[in-house]
Amino acid sequence: MGTIDLFDMPMRKNDKSKDMKIAKQSKVNKATPTVIRGGSSLLDRISSAQKLVESKLGHLKDDFMLIQDKVTLCDYLNECRKNKVISIDTETTGLDPLLDMIAGICIYTPNQKSAYIPINHISYITNMKIPNQLSPDIIVPQFTRLLDTNVDVIMFNADFDVRVLRNLGVNNIYCTWDCYLAQRLLNENELVNKLKPLHTKYVLNGKEDEAFSFGDLFKGIPFTMVPLKTAVLYAANDPKITYELYDYQRQFLREDNEREDMRRLYWVMKNIEMPCVDATTKMEDNGVLIDLDYQQELSVKYNKLLEDKLEVFYNDLKQYDDKIAKYKAKTQNNKLDERINIASPVQLAILLYDIIGVDVVDKKNPRGTGEDILSKIDLPIAKDILEYRTLSKLVDTYIDKLPNCINPNDGKIHCKFNQYGADTGRYSSSNPNLQNIPSHNKDIRKMFVASPGYVLMSSDYSQQEPSCLATFCKEAGAEKLFNARFNGNDLYSEVASACFNIPYEQCCEFDENGHKNPAEYKERRNQAKPILLGILYGRGDESVAEQLNCSLEEAQRLKANLFKKFPEIRQFEQDSLSMGQKLGYVTTVCGRKRRLPDLQLDEYEFKWKNGVAPDNDLLDFEDNVDQEIPERTIRKYLTRLHNCRFKEKRKIFEQANAEGIWIVDNGAKISKAVRQTVNARIQGSAADLTKLAMIDLNKNERLKELGFRLLIQVHDEIIAECPEENMEECSKLLADTMSKAAEKILKMPFSCDVEITKKWYGEEVV
Repeated sequence: MGTIDLFDMPMRKNDKSKDMKIAKQSKVNKATPTVIRGGSSLLDRISSAQKLVESKLGHLKDDFMLIQDKVTLCDYLNECRKNKVISIDTETTGLDPLLDMIAGICIYTPNQKSAYIPINHISYITNMKIPNQLSPDIIVPQFTRLLDTNVDVIMFNADFDVRVLRNLGVNNIYCTWDCYLAQRLLNENELVNKLKPLHTKYVLNGKEDEAFSFGDLFKGIPFTMVPLKTAVLYAANDPKITYELYDYQRQFLREDNEREDMRRLYWVMKNIEMPCVDATTKMEDNGVLIDLDYQQELSVKYNKLLEDKLEVFYNDLKQYDDKIAKYKAKTQNNKLDERINIASPVQLAILLYDIIGVDVVDKKNPRGTGEDILSKIDLPIAKDILEYRTLSKLVDTYIDKLPNCINPNDGKIHCKFNQYGADTGRYSSSNPNLQNIPSHNKDIRKMFVASPGYVLMSSDYSQQEPSCLATFCKEAGAEKLFNARFNGNDLYSEVASACFNIPYEQCCEFDENGHKNPAEYKERRNQAKPILLGILYGRGDESVAEQLNCSLEEAQRLKANLFKKFPEIRQFEQDSLSMGQKLGYVTTVCGRKRRLPDLQLDEYEFKWKNGVAPDNDLLDFEDNVDQEIPERTIRKYLTRLHNCRFKEKRKIFEQANAEGIWIVDNGAKISKAVRQTVNARIQGSAADLTKLAMIDLNKNERLKELGFRLLIQVHDEIIAECPEENMEECSKLLADTMSKAAEKILKMPFSCDVEITKKWYGEEVV
């Protein structure tokens, strides 16, 4: 049996027809080629863009080349083979790798000209395909042979280009160095995240190359319509600067770096981020079906609930009719509609603060109407607004929107999984955001279903984050928590036992024989979760008290009990803070960094308002004029600011201002960074484990044979599907593969629960 790609399983009988039956009602128009007719405005735009590109880049035409025949392509790829490296970029008609057309491929290898391979360019005058372009029949075999030699493949934002090339037919495409992911590893706080600006900043030392900074010229013009001599000048530069950015990055991310922290970061790059690209792109290409009959039922149900909630709002509003009428009578241009618009923050602010006279809840946002503010206003009308918004978000963001996200070619939703979406290394998703579906609302998740003849299987790590905590504690030399986890104890039950001073056995949902314990045992375990997670997420005691529905003093007492039994947890908090303050970053179990530079800020910074002391002579041009604020002045203000209240602090700032001194209060920034120290280490470690599991699932040869394919990743949960007849073996392999991936890193036994259903959060298949 030939090698079968993990997510491209053998076609099952009637699969296609059944798939399309579920998406039958797709109410999405079939894909039709987008044709922009050659009107005069389009001709003018292309012509002017062409002239500008050639005027700016024409002198570089000898640095680039067009590849328009098989011999030239083979010769160039042979050079790539000799160099053992190729940089690749693609040009397309849009940003959807599955639906948009490829215009051409840009490639570069050192000591060669940067090249552009045109594939689908058409004349913007005749709309006919331009001659002397290479077809996929020629390109695909040549690239396939090149990639079989294991050359290094350099890309920027590889997720997109890998999917485009796979869609073209280059099925063995891979990436060994994604400059975007490398940049995120090197500095996740970097505000610049596009190729050209990053190349300008780091390779050109900030000296922007104006010649390549006019990409907006082609907005609205399919790249297939750009004339070839212009296309090569504009596009062929990208793989070259991608390679140059890679060359810059690899001096830091390398196995033999003299710094251990950078060697560990390189390990994350090579063993987590890069192998994960293949799993991520295949998951995106697989997509997931939604049941449109069920979606229609939900749409009717939730739109009716939305109407009902709106009616409740207007009924509760009637008690203010007289006040509203008086306000309108005395206020010209009052911005109110004839009927107050529940979706207008401006009108709601007028209603709450000007008409009803609600006291200000948030002094920083005195006319706010956000969820956090409305939840503190004890009025039925505020509750109505919140409930309406919750329903409206479900309808607009998911129930009524998801059908518009369906790919018309296969009837599936293919969302974008952002591999380094969060600064901690966690995934995020977009178009649509499947990770943000409210977990408490089972209805919406049930819209997602297995392909016909298949079952869904979801698996997540049991106690993933507390287990990461136990490992960190062990590394610091305290093994009590780790040993409890290693011996198979439930950490949340251990925490409950510590907090409530009750034996461990009375905090477990099940006894040692698997029989269900009394309900209060499970309740203790449930109460322990927000206490421990409050520590791991950097939540304050007030937040924990609110979640437990208890007093602040009680929440603090429970937390103190926990630290008394497991002092290593408090020590881990302190060690993480010390690491951040000393180094400016904290690390995950695997060595991924989360940079928190605000931890190294002074609580207060002092500056002269105009850059110089007020009594300095601005006409004195001597270089030796001392512009520093005297140390005695700084000490005076620091002494007064120590432990003072907010109102007193404002007075001190005003007095300093009168003396010509700006005092910058960094307290809020520092506090935020402090809260992130523990969370970044725990959440980042959990992200590492989940990615390692996805990599191992992607490589598992037996799962490939069984037709297993990944569909969705939601933090610690992995959702896949497989043929129904293979579900037993696949579920065991799924759980076993995930467990072993975590055990290799955390050095403790792990269990993963697998649920098999026909729809997400549906009834289990027996």
